[in-house]
Amino acid sequence: MSEHVESRRAFTRHALQSLTAVALLEGLAAGRLFGADVQPVVDKWLDDLNTISRDVRDHKVKDVEFTKSLEALYRRADLNTLLKNLDFDRIAKGVTYPAHGAKSLPVDFKNVEGLSTNAVFGRQIFAMKQGRSVVPHGHDNMATGFLVLKGNLRGRHYDRVEDHKDHYIIKPTIDRSFTPGEFSTVTDHHDNVHWFTAESETAFIFNIHVNDTNPENPKPPGRVYVDPMGEKLAGGLIKAQKVTYGKINQMYG
Repeated sequence: MSEHVESRRAFTRHALQSLTAVALLEGLAAGRLFGADVQPVVDKWLDDLNTISRDVRDHKVKDVEFTKSLEALYRRADLNTLLKNLDFDRIAKGVTYPAHGAKSLPVDFKNVEGLSTNAVFGRQIFAMKQGRSVVPHGHDNMATGFLVLKGNLRGRHYDRVEDHKDHYIIKPTIDRSFTPGEFSTVTDHHDNVHWFTAESETAFIFNIHVNDTNPENPKPPGRVYVDPMGEKLAGGLIKAQKVTYGKINQMYG
């Protein structure tokens, strides 16, 4: 079995781990955590998210155009209302934070008005304690976006300049603190490698991803785990070795 396949399977196992049976955003949409006056706003926001995700999956728009639309949508997110109405204390109370890495919490939109139960985009909420990370990784044939819900994180991004069998050549593009309401996006063509580390006691990130977004990329959609602290090259470039999920989680999780 190739290391790349092993990494994708490890990610799938990791992403499917569920701490709680509470369908987090299903609760929001059903009005249990949002007020009645807020629900139409949530429904419309999620419907717009599904629409732009379908457009990039169906190759009606390029992935770089999708990220502009996603960033505009994230910019519209009524995060203050969400934070006031979402009972984060209750959600976080039962979280058993892993010794390394982030916990993936389930998200279900089946009660959102007008939204197909087969939403185009994959989604989860990552929860982590201080010093733990969504480990550094790139993507193949995917577009994804993070929205910080709560907490402060250090976010690092890198452009994938070259893709080799056992490593990437990458170039740093972003290294700064991200606070609630801030966001970032990733595609095959822009800021393809990212890494988020919690700087506050706990942190929560809403993440969506859309597969098969780049018709020019024959590789199947998936994560590619790399070590961004690799050999320094000329011009600010870095040779980032490809590694397994288990190894990267021990190194930087």
